[in-house]
Amino acid sequence: MQLNQKRTEGFTLVELLVVIAIIGILIGMLLPAVQQVREAARRTQCANKLRQIGLATHNFASAYNSEFPMLGEAQEGGHWSAFILPFMEQTNLYNKLSFGSVNWADSSAATGATLDSQFAHLRQIAASELELEFMKCPSSSATAAVFDASVYSPPWFVAARQPANYLGVVTGIQPNDWKPAFGWGRTNRAYWTDSSGSRMETKHHSELDGLIVTRRPEEARISQGGMAGDCGFSSCTDGTSNTVLFGEAEPDPDLVATASTQENPNTGRKDHWALGGDDFDNWEGTDWSEQGGSTAVAINYPKPVDARYSDASPEWAAYEVSFGSRHPGGATFARADGSVGFITDSIEPSIFSGLGTRANGEVIGDY
Repeated sequence: MQLNQKRTEGFTLVELLVVIAIIGILIGMLLPAVQQVREAARRTQCANKLRQIGLATHNFASAYNSEFPMLGEAQEGGHWSAFILPFMEQTNLYNKLSFGSVNWADSSAATGATLDSQFAHLRQIAASELELEFMKCPSSSATAAVFDASVYSPPWFVAARQPANYLGVVTGIQPNDWKPAFGWGRTNRAYWTDSSGSRMETKHHSELDGLIVTRRPEEARISQGGMAGDCGFSSCTDGTSNTVLFGEAEPDPDLVATASTQENPNTGRKDHWALGGDDFDNWEGTDWSEQGGSTAVAINYPKPVDARYSDASPEWAAYEVSFGSRHPGGATFARADGSVGFITDSIEPSIFSGLGTRANGEVIGDY
């Protein structure tokens, strides 16, 4: 007797493996495109945040005699980001702050600091620990709060200081934020350098050439207006479309580990903070990399692997004040005219340097 054999419907093992392989190939082809779309969206969000910061700075200038906000309170610790809070729809937060002789850290890692504390320095700490979305790039790897110990001996602490990705442009020619050789005091001002990198006469960074700088210590108080001295629209003779106000920067990826360790004098770390910092206080305002950067250093300048944390290392000092981002190929900047644009890290160094100065007379071509 002959049996009728029916073919079983379905995939054979070989066919199934082929289908899985094809699906894997398609996913592999699609994933980079999805990642590119997501990165494009994050870059757009980043540009919008810088646009908001630029607009707030313009509104600040409208309220303060056409002058831009100063980099920060030298000897105090408040940053430019604190000064523009009322123009970022953050007036309530601004009103919690007390500028002038009020610390932005404590001698111990205070727990439970609140904006409603009766003590001004605890309100400052709570503000420093507050996550401010407008100061963070969505592509950044610096997303978590950092336990921060200052250079002061004994150190001053903030248990959960918030990192930032947006810095004021302090200079286009100075490749470091070198500190005084010894100790504190108004006579110990920071050393700047000439074009060859040799140390020159001591100067204060109020004399630097960007648009976000600070008045001399005798004048650098919010009660005196919070403006950057004579830095405003009238001082930007290079042209507002040829001068950058703010740019992206990425803190040191090892910041979580290094920030919890007290710094030694004349050392540094690539730490950028959202609202206030204490080292800007301790070093006569010379540790301006906490909230400012330099276009004298290439975008995405690599982290040195040797001689780290020492201001005796020009490479480390340059890394501290460099701009950069997690966006492929460059970083986003806000110009003084209110526009925002992406600048590639392949930009000609002389052009990038010129974009950071306000009145050096450079000719800025296409970039």
